[in-house]
Amino acid sequence: MHASYHDATRVSSDRGPAVYFGYCGRTNRYRMMDLPDYTSNMQQGVSRWMSDATAMYQNVLRGYGNPATQRPGTGVRHEHDCGCGSGCDDGHCECRVCDADVLVHARCGELRRIPVTFENDTRRERPVKLTLDGFKTSGGRDLKWAVVLSETEFTLGTCGEHMVTVAVQVRCDTSDTKPNDPKGETVPGTPGNTAAANPRVGSVEQCEVGYATLRAEGCLVRPIVLAVAVLPDDCDAYHRPCGCGCCH
Repeated sequence: MHASYHDATRVSSDRGPAVYFGYCGRTNRYRMMDLPDYTSNMQQGVSRWMSDATAMYQNVLRGYGNPATQRPGTGVRHEHDCGCGSGCDDGHCECRVCDADVLVHARCGELRRIPVTFENDTRRERPVKLTLDGFKTSGGRDLKWAVVLSETEFTLGTCGEHMVTVAVQVRCDTSDTKPNDPKGETVPGTPGNTAAANPRVGSVEQCEVGYATLRAEGCLVRPIVLAVAVLPDDCDAYHRPCGCGCCH
């Protein structure tokens, strides 16, 4: 910070004494000013701040509007029609997610693992018991996905942490699926339980979101809401045209 002694001692009989200390935009330094000069510099500073804030806000909006910055499954439109068609997106890739603590994207037939770490910020051990509800839609429809916890009981050490994994097998065709059956063939991680071995993985026509609640008895926290958004196969797919000719 630099102040000018010459500016501080300058007094104008018609403008009043220079008793206000502030930043002068004209000289780019701090100095003593009279009231009119001080008010003018304050107004210029506020105006400059508002201009910078407006420019930053516009840059943020442009970033949200750029498809390259959007996450997969959020309605990014791919147009490879060589100018022959509209290429309009009907919004089936857009996922409308209600309140959730964790959100992952998946496709039919995928096995998703969701790690959750519990932290103990006290100096005494905490025995913890976990319970997990099955995944359902926001309307309450049971999706019958196979869900397995890596463990259901553990002890949190003093000032320590512990991670568990929620494994979810996304099945869009649930005609023969037994939900959350620890002995069934749909348990994630069992040998041969892959999309290639079982082709009945189904499909969805639009983004479908499943919600499950993880409760931790022994932790003074509210239940954790897990959300898995299942995308149609064509959403965020890589497009590679073999030529550029209009289809007739």
